[in-house]
Amino acid sequence: MNSDKKFWYLRNHQLYNTLSDNELDSLCIIASYKEGKKGDIINFTDRENELLYSVKEGTFKICYQDDNAHEIISEILTQGDLFGRIHLSRKGNNNRDEYAKVISDTFKICSFEAEKFKEMLKNNPDLSLKYSDYISEKMESFQMKYTDLVFKDVYTRVADFYKRYAFHSAKATGNSADMEMILTHQEIADYIAASRQTVTQIINTLVAEGKIIYQGRKRVIIPDMQKL
Repeated sequence: MNSDKKFWYLRNHQLYNTLSDNELDSLCIIASYKEGKKGDIINFTDRENELLYSVKEGTFKICYQDDNAHEIISEILTQGDLFGRIHLSRKGNNNRDEYAKVISDTFKICSFEAEKFKEMLKNNPDLSLKYSDYISEKMESFQMKYTDLVFKDVYTRVADFYKRYAFHSAKATGNSADMEMILTHQEIADYIAASRQTVTQIINTLVAEGKIIYQGRKRVIIPDMQKL
């Protein structure tokens, strides 16, 4: 990707839009770009240098395998999200072997070596503050997810998943949503910690109740977010 396109992308990213032109130029120099297709996997543990990834286009699921080799989905990420194994302190390292798997037809991402990105954070207080805010929001999202697993039944978790997916995909307008659902029933089940059969039954119930509408296999309409 040429420098003009790199500059345009970083300028329009929520994390970097407070940087000066000179700072963006410096960031462009250390950034690497990659494009690919559905099914591609990015492993976080097979590189000598840890990397921070920023999603330009596409949708990813962040996964790990449990002791029975079953895939567990911890996050669903879309445009503007960050992922990887960057740690501001070595004490924060997690030995769990997570990886990112592309679930959209194509994707575009940029990446930064963690050490170089940390230097950028040290030298730019505004960038450091925005990055800290992003990490705080991510931690709140994790906390909400695992609270849901403890206190909410599967029906509610499925309904909440559709609402959050609509909000996170920026497809919610007012009190309704019209979106492309690229996750399979199995992937939804893996994300909310339920069986595929149960998730399918609940989705069918939500359709019968008119709370979600499937048009074709992927287009989903939520007529009223408050009733879902």
